[in-house]
Amino acid sequence: MFETMTPEAVKAAILGAIQQSEGLSSMPGSFADGVTGPVSEEISKCYMALDAVPSMVFPDESSGGYIDLVGKQYFNITRRAGTKAYCDISFTGSAGLVIPQGTVFLTSGGLSFSLTAQVQLGSAGTGSGRLEAAETGAVYNVDAGAIDRMYVNIAGLTSYHNGAASGGTDTESDAALLSRIQERVQRPPTSGNGYQFRQWALAVPGVGQAKVVELAQGAGTVGLTIADSNYETPAETIIDAVEAAVASERPVGAAVTVTAAVELTVSVAAAVTATQGTSKGEIQAEFEAALREHCRSLIDSKFTPIYYGPEEDAPYTLIYNRVLALLLNIQGVENFSSLTLNGGTADVTIQAGQIPVIGTVSVT
Repeated sequence: MFETMTPEAVKAAILGAIQQSEGLSSMPGSFADGVTGPVSEEISKCYMALDAVPSMVFPDESSGGYIDLVGKQYFNITRRAGTKAYCDISFTGSAGLVIPQGTVFLTSGGLSFSLTAQVQLGSAGTGSGRLEAAETGAVYNVDAGAIDRMYVNIAGLTSYHNGAASGGTDTESDAALLSRIQERVQRPPTSGNGYQFRQWALAVPGVGQAKVVELAQGAGTVGLTIADSNYETPAETIIDAVEAAVASERPVGAAVTVTAAVELTVSVAAAVTATQGTSKGEIQAEFEAALREHCRSLIDSKFTPIYYGPEEDAPYTLIYNRVLALLLNIQGVENFSSLTLNGGTADVTIQAGQIPVIGTVSVT
C-alpha cells in the first residue's frame, strides 16, 4: 500500500518542499540534504509499518500474532493450548518386578510416552499402568499396540501392550481462534446466557465445539455437549476441565450437565470411473479429506446455535446426495456406479448428542 514511500522518495519530497527564497539550499551535499537523509529513513519505516495496521484492526487468518493480540486485549480470549494423550499399558515379566515412574516407551515413529506412576508386577508376573505423552498434540493418539519399544530396556520385563491413546489435541489454530473472536463480537455473552456458557466451554484446552441447551432438564438447568478439537469424543480429562471451568463461572442456581458427544462412525464405499492417469489412491485420499471436512461443517452447524429446550435440539442428517456431490467433484472422477453410506444409499440420521466420524473409506 505504501511501497512507493521509500527513503529516497521521502527525502525528495522533503527537499522539494524547501523554498530557495528562504536562503536554505537543497543541493546535494548541502546542510538540508545531509540532515533529511536519516529523517527520511525513519519516516519511511513508519510508512512501511502501516501495512500491518489492517491486520491489527481487522484480523483475518493471515494476521498471525495479531489475532492473539486482538483476542487478549479486547475480549480476554487467549489461544487454547493443546492437550496430552494418555493410554493404558499392561506388562508381563518377573513376579515382583518394579517398573519405575517415568519409564519411557516409544512408538516406531519415535513418539515418546512415560509411565505416570510406578508399577510392581504381581505374583502372576502381570501388572498395568498408565502412559502420558511427552508433548501435546493429536499425533499422540496412537492405536493399540503402537508403542513397541523402550528408551532403556528393563531386565525381567518380557512384554507389554498399550491400549489406544486418546485425549491428545493440537494447539488452537489461527482459524479457530479467529472464529471465537468473531463469535464473541457477533453473539455477546452476558448474564449467564447461552453464549456465555458456550464461551466458557470453548476456552478450555482440547475443546473444539460446545453445544448449549438452555433449560435442558427444566428451569435452572443447562446442558453442554462437548466435542474435542479433533471433532471426536473428548477424553474424560477434557470433560472434567469443562465442568470445573463452568462451575467457577456459572451464575448461582444454574445446574449444569456436561456430557461428551458420542461418535457415530460412517463408513463409505464407492465405485468410480476415473480419467486416465488418475490413481485410485489419489481419489480415495481426496475423497476422505472432503468427507472429514464435510462432517466438521455439519458438527459446526449443529453445535453453534443456542437451543432453548431439548425439543429444539433435534437430530440432524448426513445427506447422501451431498456425499455423492463431494465424490463427483473430485478431479479425475468421471462417473460412479455405486456409493454406500454404512452399507446403504439413504441419508444417515445423526442423533442430537452424536457427532459423525468418518470410518473406513473404500474407492474401487
